[in-house]
Amino acid sequence: MTQQHMPDDDEGPPKRFKVELFIVHPSVDPAEISAALGLKARFVHPVGAQRRTPKGTLLPGTYPDTRWRHVRRYETTGQWVKDRIAELVEYLEPHRAYLAKLRDSGGRACVILAFLGDGYFGDTIPRSLLERLAELGLDLGIECFTVPQNERVSAS
Repeated sequence: MTQQHMPDDDEGPPKRFKVELFIVHPSVDPAEISAALGLKARFVHPVGAQRRTPKGTLLPGTYPDTRWRHVRRYETTGQWVKDRIAELVEYLEPHRAYLAKLRDSGGRACVILAFLGDGYFGDTIPRSLLERLAELGLDLGIECFTVPQNERVSAS
């Protein structure tokens, strides 16, 4: 079992990670998601819009569903991440009814923990936090990059 410490109490080179809320829905307007949750989306693909590469080059076809992603980026010298997940979950708890409405109308939502390839992270996500995620109908996704990512970091 991982020994528990306070976040950022370790010394070492800075490491980056993200905690994201990712929503996929067959028809909802991304502006509705942003307004209902009071969060800005970093990446949005509305259903029916022309497909594009990340640099904006047009691709054939249209998006078959709406994809909406809110991103919170962090930098730490420690290895601990659970408190940042808990912050997003705490923010989302008053929006439980809207998240249920999305799920009931064919959507899905996931909190993603993304490690950006800078070094070691290790933490325990306590059952109480997993229960809070489950009560909101949220899955937990983890993304690990083996090569450092070239994006700038700023906590949102």
